[in-house]
Amino acid sequence: MSHPIVAATAFGAVASFGAVGVQTKLRSRPEKSDGRSLLAIRDAMSDRVLARHRVVRRQVELADQLAPAMQLVVGNLRIGRNVLASLAEVSESVGDPLGSLLREVVAEAKLGAQVGDVLLAVAEREHNRHLAIIASALVLHGRHGGSLVEILETVIETIEEEDKLRRDLRAVTADGRLSAAVLLAMPPVVLLFVSALNPGYAAPLVTTPLGLAMSGCAVILGGVGWRWLHVLSNPEISL
Repeated sequence: MSHPIVAATAFGAVASFGAVGVQTKLRSRPEKSDGRSLLAIRDAMSDRVLARHRVVRRQVELADQLAPAMQLVVGNLRIGRNVLASLAEVSESVGDPLGSLLREVVAEAKLGAQVGDVLLAVAEREHNRHLAIIASALVLHGRHGGSLVEILETVIETIEEEDKLRRDLRAVTADGRLSAAVLLAMPPVVLLFVSALNPGYAAPLVTTPLGLAMSGCAVILGGVGWRWLHVLSNPEISL
C-alpha cells in the first residue's frame, strides 16, 4: 500500500473518532442553550459549504462557456461588427452565468463606459482569470490598436488549451478523488454503524480528558488530511 493511501487512511480513522464523539456528546446532553448554539454553528458551517459549492460550480460553468462564446464574438468581428455589437449579439445566445455578465457589460458600455474597463471590473468581481485576460486584451487594443481578431484568437487558443488540460487532469485524478472520498467516509460510517449496534461504544471519547483530547486532535488531523488529499487530487493549471 502506498504512503499516501496509508496516511489518508490514518487521517480518516482519526477524524471518524472526532465525528462520532461529537455526535454522542450532543445526543447524551439535554437540550440547552449550548445545544442550540452548536446547532447554529452547524447551520452556519453548512451554509458556508453550500455557498462555496455554488461559487465553484459557477466558476466551472463560466470556464466551459467562455471559449465558445469568444469564438462567436470573433465571428461577429469578422463580418464587420464592433466589439459592443458583437458582445450584445453573443449575450443573447449564451446561457447564464456568462450571458448575464455580458449583458451587464453591454448595458454599462452603452452608458459611456469603456468595454474593456467594464469587463475587467466584472472579471475581478467574479475572480475569473480568463475574463481578466480577455478584458486586458480589449483595454490594450483600445489604447494601442492592432488586430483585435488576431489578439482574441490567440487568447481563445490559450483558454481552450487550458480547458483541455483541466479536463484531462480531472480524468487522470478521478481515481484519486474517489479514493479520497471513500477513505474519508468509510471510517465514520463504520463507527456509526458499530455505535448503533452497541450504544455508548464511543462515550469515552467525550467523557474522559484523554477522549476529549483525542476528539480534538481527530477533528484537526481529519481536516488536514482532507485538505491534503484535496490538493493532491486538484492540481493547479498554469500555462
